[in-house]
Amino acid sequence: MINNSLLPEHQRIDGKIILKWNNVGSLLTKQAEENPQKLFLIFPDENKTEFTYMEFKKIVDNVSSFLLQSGLKKNDKISLIFHNSPEFLVLYFACLSCGIIVVPINPDMSNIEIKFIIQDSNSKAVFFDKNLMTKLNSIKNGLDNVTLIEINSFTDPIFQNNDTIEQLEVSLYDIAVIIYTSGTTGKPKGVMLSHLNLLSDAMSISTWFEFNKKTRCLCILPLYHNNGQITTLLAPLYAGGSTIIVRGKISLYAFWFLIKKYEATWTSVMASILSILLSLPQEREDNSLNAILCGGQKLSHNVQDQFENRFNVPIFEGFGLTETTSFSCINNYPAEKRKAGTIGKPLQTNEMRIVDENDNEVGINEEGEICIRGYNVSNGYLGNDEKNSHSFRNGWFHSGDFGLKDNDGYFYFYGRKDSLIIKGGENIYPSELENVLYQNSFIDECAVIGIPHKLLGEEICAFVKCKNSNILSENEIKLFCKNKIAEYKQPKKIIIINNLTDLENIPKGPTKKVLYRKLKQYYENNF
Repeated sequence: MINNSLLPEHQRIDGKIILKWNNVGSLLTKQAEENPQKLFLIFPDENKTEFTYMEFKKIVDNVSSFLLQSGLKKNDKISLIFHNSPEFLVLYFACLSCGIIVVPINPDMSNIEIKFIIQDSNSKAVFFDKNLMTKLNSIKNGLDNVTLIEINSFTDPIFQNNDTIEQLEVSLYDIAVIIYTSGTTGKPKGVMLSHLNLLSDAMSISTWFEFNKKTRCLCILPLYHNNGQITTLLAPLYAGGSTIIVRGKISLYAFWFLIKKYEATWTSVMASILSILLSLPQEREDNSLNAILCGGQKLSHNVQDQFENRFNVPIFEGFGLTETTSFSCINNYPAEKRKAGTIGKPLQTNEMRIVDENDNEVGINEEGEICIRGYNVSNGYLGNDEKNSHSFRNGWFHSGDFGLKDNDGYFYFYGRKDSLIIKGGENIYPSELENVLYQNSFIDECAVIGIPHKLLGEEICAFVKCKNSNILSENEIKLFCKNKIAEYKQPKKIIIINNLTDLENIPKGPTKKVLYRKLKQYYENNF
């Protein structure tokens, strides 16, 4: 039984949920004991790397021993910089098994962003893919107290036999992972997720979709994000199922091929991926895929209808954030129980409500901010008391998203209250790019918005006002941004205000706050 007295107020719920394990490591141990020869992980590649539960558990134990023998202690943090790979997963489970906190980092982030996360998290060590050596060499100055460990392959010594040492006790309430997400100030903020967060959300998703030992999930989303970690890895693990992990970045031309070849029964994607699959000529040829979970972006009715009619597989829209570990509500399963156009009902591990600007709960069918509390809600942001007191106030996590709840208890998602851009499932705050643009001495002011994109959901557009005597070109500004911020955060379109006749300045309110909605309206009316 979960002890509510050990939890912050925004995690406490009345439901009596029982978790079978105290930490993620013990979940893996139990499944390996009960299903030693069951196939756990499949990595489609030239060698078709596969692991049974017991094979994988033995390697994890080796690496856990290596980590502790190297001087790392419980609650120390280590950064992992990999695309999807066996090496990432072994290190991930090894850390969680011995109480070390994992800080996964997107390898496609800029050098500056990666260095910030390593320093802000106070990581004691960084394990990284050999192909990132140049990037890590460029930022190692200032990381004097951080051990950098290049991983070439599974032949590395750390994955081989090590002397076993006594494992440390890991509590359900210990922090397991810190995932950095875009921040309103332009600096990423570290979302602290406990073993309780991971296990409760994985259990809820597994139960919701009736996962069992025959479940086989296709993981095409990155493991450095919570969706990849929870929905297509820990959720099937909770049920003793299997996962097909696509290395690196998948070519979506191979999507249906992988589904058929490995007999995947389930997967989780972003809405933009559905749009891309619709644009490709490949057709479905399998008989195994039962359902697709979709979240991270607003799913249009048109895309959902087209996809289901063409491929004959139901899509279940859900809602969640990094701060809720992954999903906090999902449309009903099986398909005939769904309510069209909704993001469903709350999972058993959390509660949800809609509030007004004064934090008062609004009535049925009234629009407001979506708030969540429960066992899957993050402990908070690492070292950010101001943000914690604002976002986790009055016993609820305030999501910054708005929607409503109907008479039947179904929730609807309408969009962001703030100016967050969601491009292909990646969260991008305007200030991240604006801070880069303001480094250019020729730029007087700027503002960044998301503009519609058929496949990605949103693309990035920057409005820039140059100092009168030095008007830059769109190409010059793009070159200036290059290498200063992750490629996916760079502007696709730049509008030079100096060249416009009907917009002299960035629109602002009385307090000089940028009016992003007015900029969006201007773009919609003129471009």
